[in-house]
Amino acid sequence: MTDEARDTAWRWDRGGDGVWTLWFDQPGRDRNVLDRPALDELDERLAEVEGDCGVQGVLIRSGKASGFCAGTDLQLLHDAKSNAEVEAYVRRGLDVLDRLMRLGPATTAVVHGVCLGGGLELALACRHRAALASSAPLLLGTPECRLGLIPGWGAIEHLPRLLAPRDALDLLLFGNPIGFLQARSQGVVSKLISADEPERLIETLSAEAPAERPFDAESWAGELDFARDKLERHSIDYPEAQAAILEVLETDLAGGREVAREVAVARLVALARGESAREAIEDYFHRPAVKDQR
Repeated sequence: MTDEARDTAWRWDRGGDGVWTLWFDQPGRDRNVLDRPALDELDERLAEVEGDCGVQGVLIRSGKASGFCAGTDLQLLHDAKSNAEVEAYVRRGLDVLDRLMRLGPATTAVVHGVCLGGGLELALACRHRAALASSAPLLLGTPECRLGLIPGWGAIEHLPRLLAPRDALDLLLFGNPIGFLQARSQGVVSKLISADEPERLIETLSAEAPAERPFDAESWAGELDFARDKLERHSIDYPEAQAAILEVLETDLAGGREVAREVAVARLVALARGESAREAIEDYFHRPAVKDQR
């Protein structure tokens, strides 16, 4: 049975085999964005899964030709009138993606095209990630540092435990997106699946989840120093963002995920309210390609 509501950001295809497909397709947008209404509605959809013991697995897909999800609501971050407004939005996103991570049935994010920032963090909150062959090549990454911001919904926590240290640091600190071949070789996605192979999408739900890589002081002893040396050799526009990312990683290594998360929230709020990030976001919105898609 298909949920035909078109005025909502999320709709279900409820398969008779117990596999439900959750489609992200915001009306009136060329690209999906995880704004506050989309987060609230996703929370409601996840509650439906929790309340139905017949659900065996959930595929999360995009109904947009342009891609999976372009990220967080930069307009909100730019227009926010207070630190509290930004913090409430960041914590709401964390709460919803945490709920997705705790979901009982297996989950697979089926990504294509643009999968950036908060969109990647949505995918990372799923147990599995597969790439969908489409006319829009996969573009995956965390570009927040290029806007004077840092990822706030788990990328700094998850990527170092999923990827080799230098791959994780390159994604986080430099903001350069990667394509499918890199994403698969590094371990962000598992495979490329054609749109006419629905059975292969369902098979991803029963696959073994990627094992966590060691994330401890011994394993990372020289990696952060290497990253700092690399940053010194490369000109960067927003060193305060890169410094904040390194601080969150160091806090995680020393004090654990929960302490690091609080540091990440505080640093993101401060950066988002700063003049540098606000100007960077404004410049981003004035780029021709972005203006055409808003």
